[in-house]
Amino acid sequence: TRTGVAPGALDATVAELVRLGLAVQAGDTLASPRVLANLRDRVLADLAAHHRADPLSEGVPREELRERLFGRASLTVFSRVMADLAAEGRVVGRDRVALAGHQASLSPAEEAARDAIEAALREGGLTPPDLATLKTRAGVPGDVADRMIAWLVRRKTAVRVDTLLFHADTLAALKADVAALKQAAAEPPRLDVAAFKSRYGMTRKFAIPLLEYLDRERVTRRVGEVRIVL
Repeated sequence: TRTGVAPGALDATVAELVRLGLAVQAGDTLASPRVLANLRDRVLADLAAHHRADPLSEGVPREELRERLFGRASLTVFSRVMADLAAEGRVVGRDRVALAGHQASLSPAEEAARDAIEAALREGGLTPPDLATLKTRAGVPGDVADRMIAWLVRRKTAVRVDTLLFHADTLAALKADVAALKQAAAEPPRLDVAAFKSRYGMTRKFAIPLLEYLDRERVTRRVGEVRIVL
């Protein structure tokens, strides 16, 4: 409508523009090569800056990158730019995008801090220390501890449940144990807070967040004041 191209001639006109390198087709959008080149440069620059600021990060969340750099562009343009960069081997990743060749590596001191925090979480089991106590028990400075906790969470070695932090293996064992209750029962077993606290030797501080976690993981379903094991 804006260009006055007859509908019957539109496809041929678009094809000619693409052939001459005057336009790039991204899904149902026709974009200027200069605009796409600018967006490509911005993506690469943004990722490089992110890696410099946070060497331990595995990359920028894909949706965050799109909103920040492609806020006014269509999704098809974003998809085309990212697909081209991936095909050229410039970027990698799906949920998180990083420059090709970037590796999040830890220094020896950071590895030691990570191992100490992970060991403290394993030892804490279903009643782990709060974050302040965790840092003290692991003997790790606060800023380093925060980075290593984020590292463990991103790799799903540790899991946040409300304000608590658990080792992923501990939660996996809990889910398996609760699910096993169903195998030994004629009817779906029920757990209330008191029974859960007694079975796992914990206070309400830990029981409530863990029961809500089991609900979210579809291991249990809350019905009134009890949980039914699914």
